[in-house]
Amino acid sequence: MGIQSKAAREKFSRLRQSLLQLVNEVKGLVEPFFSDWPVVKGSVYELKRKCGKPGCKCAQGKLHARMVVSASERGKTRLRAVPRGFLVDTQQRVRRYQELRRARARVVEIHRQMLKVMDEMEAMRREELPRRGKDRNGSGDLRAK
Repeated sequence: MGIQSKAAREKFSRLRQSLLQLVNEVKGLVEPFFSDWPVVKGSVYELKRKCGKPGCKCAQGKLHARMVVSASERGKTRLRAVPRGFLVDTQQRVRRYQELRRARARVVEIHRQMLKVMDEMEAMRREELPRRGKDRNGSGDLRAK
């Protein structure tokens, strides 16, 4: 029989449109995953510290500075020094990694929304089988009309 009331058909149409919008958003989000550009996990920042030598300039407050990448490995935060001359390249790689992670998180969120919409659409279309092998008209024909 399908969806009967006008209000239900309009709601179903809105759900279909929502699903299409979500699908289109996912298409845009997965595009960066097809790239083969390298990525680096972590965050880049400047680390300032004292070396511990009593006569060093850092003992008077002018700390040693080094650019590092901070990333979690097996549950622990690890720092890796960025080689001189590779800062811009490393920052770009880290930025690409962070963009991929944000896109992935959004895809997961959209996937949940899509399942919710799909479940609602399915519920609107679902019919119970008639009892004793007869349809609503009493003809006994169970084929889709």
